[in-house]
Amino acid sequence: MSSQILITGATGFIGRQLTRDLAGQGQAVRILARHRRKAKTLFGDDVEISAGDLEDPSSVARACRGADIVYHIAGSYRFGLRHRRELWRTNVEGTETLLRTAADEGVGKVVHLSSAGVLMQADPDLPADTPLDETDFPVKAPRFSAYKASKWHAEQRALAWAKRGLPVVIASTTCPIGRGDEAPTPTGRMILDFLQGRFPFYCRTGLNFIGIGDLSRGLQHVAAAGRVGERYLLSDENLWLKEFLDLLALETGRTAPETCLPGALIRLIGCGGELMNLLAPRSGNARVCLETALQSDRVQFFSNAKARAELGWIPQTSLPKSIRDAVAWFRHEPELATARPASLESHVR
Repeated sequence: MSSQILITGATGFIGRQLTRDLAGQGQAVRILARHRRKAKTLFGDDVEISAGDLEDPSSVARACRGADIVYHIAGSYRFGLRHRRELWRTNVEGTETLLRTAADEGVGKVVHLSSAGVLMQADPDLPADTPLDETDFPVKAPRFSAYKASKWHAEQRALAWAKRGLPVVIASTTCPIGRGDEAPTPTGRMILDFLQGRFPFYCRTGLNFIGIGDLSRGLQHVAAAGRVGERYLLSDENLWLKEFLDLLALETGRTAPETCLPGALIRLIGCGGELMNLLAPRSGNARVCLETALQSDRVQFFSNAKARAELGWIPQTSLPKSIRDAVAWFRHEPELATARPASLESHVR
């Protein structure tokens, strides 16, 4: 008899890949979904849909009841200080609700998905491009970064519950790439900008990319073999932004930008964008703000040595293949052709 699995955030890019993979294996999958119709369209009768969201404790309790494994993928992914309340409510308080309920319901294991972007190099003597690992979790929440601060606090909640006896493990992902990036994520928006000729410059940013299928498999490995209270980096290829754009150029036949914008100028633009975002509260996600600007000259390369050694997980999809899949998918999604360009927000993570 297969275990009962619960997935939050199943209709998002990462969640839907994981949900389809597990359901395709014949696993008993239940999802917590705010929009039943969308979930039904995506998954049909392959999963059990439990209506609700993280802000409704009673719906979280219903979803957790009888679950052996919970994948907590749901979260708000927004940039800009004006979103800090929503980010706290969803990423921190929502995570606390999920973890508390999982403990009450006797869930066998919780995999909490976090962002590798929270990690920072603490040793100033090391080269900037030294790969980060699981030990590089900062002692304080990042400043001027509402999104990363919310993920930092969410991890702290997860670790606190692990100390109380809840079997929770943290999986930290880098930039996922591949088919099905509907929203799209910042990586997907970067590809859309490039396809639409809206990428006139680049910045000195170091990024790490992982194929969406490899990420799904990594999460399953964390659930199967991850040690309680531990953090595992699910990462793959480290590349400078310019190198990534050159790969996009090879795949699409378009020309990669040749102008590198200095970090000081990007930060100045970010300050102006932050002001505009605060003055326009009804607009959507911040296109450019202080948070994304501060990322423009950061190098975030990562090592997945721990996940390889302890979990037996090895990424199998090359980055060119993931890029090819993503480009093909976006080119066949006409409703995304008019998607608002994410500008600097898409170009840094």
